[in-house]
Amino acid sequence: MKVLITGGSGFIGTHLVKSLTADQHQVAVLTRSKKSTKNRYLSYLQWDGKQMPMGIGLYDVVINLAGASIAEGRWTDDRKKEILESRINATQACVEYINNSPNTPEVFISASAVGYYGIEHDHPVDESASPGRDFAAEVVTQWEIEAHKAKCRTVLPRIGLVLGEDGGMMDKMLPIYQLYLGGKFASGKQGFPWIHIQDVVKAIRFLIEEETAEGPYNLAAPEKVDQETFSHTLAKSLEVKDFWTIPKFALDLLFGEQSLLFWGGQFVIPKALEEAQFEFDFPKLRPALDDIVD
Repeated sequence: MKVLITGGSGFIGTHLVKSLTADQHQVAVLTRSKKSTKNRYLSYLQWDGKQMPMGIGLYDVVINLAGASIAEGRWTDDRKKEILESRINATQACVEYINNSPNTPEVFISASAVGYYGIEHDHPVDESASPGRDFAAEVVTQWEIEAHKAKCRTVLPRIGLVLGEDGGMMDKMLPIYQLYLGGKFASGKQGFPWIHIQDVVKAIRFLIEEETAEGPYNLAAPEKVDQETFSHTLAKSLEVKDFWTIPKFALDLLFGEQSLLFWGGQFVIPKALEEAQFEFDFPKLRPALDDIVD
């Protein structure tokens, strides 16, 4: 299987590339910087994030993970424009490649996010729920609209908060908790749709191989967890205390509009994955965190 990946140098992409090349699939990663590798199953192709390089070749699978981090950098008008355009531009480039390819790829996996559902839910949501109205939800909605223009089987993994020991949110959280500075944001009752990085990779590969898979799939563990429960569970795994509370007004002062990423959340059900008989390696939070912090 020949696989083309945008965003393959990020946290999820790095783990996915490692998994695919370990099984001897040929993987090409589009990157903005020059890179080289001794892995004979892996190659790097330089691009600008907007247009596919000339003579890119033919691929069976296209995976789109590109996009500026929504959690980094205050949401100024320029930053919000970058967050949106980085996703739209990369997705449009993938769609154009797919639709103009002499041999249409078998599947387009275009990353999405649980932010699609917005932050106003205090009840569980599955793939049938309507989109939210905040900035993050609007970004994801437009992102998915562009992906749907591909003329091949298209899968939209709506990815939750990814937990792993070597990147993502845990890179920033572990040092804070190890200093006994962890705790809850606002009420702590907001949904915390987490998923272990191992299950993200497993689910994406499952969706590639499952020929009936199409449309949105929530990539979040089945266990319903709020932010306060996550904080307590992480503290227990680290054998520390998490007695701090950051009130909503303080988050608003510190982060402005972006503060909704902290005091908002969703309780996300992976209904489509479960109906497809996907089995999570880490369906429960405590074993997932123990695996990461050990």
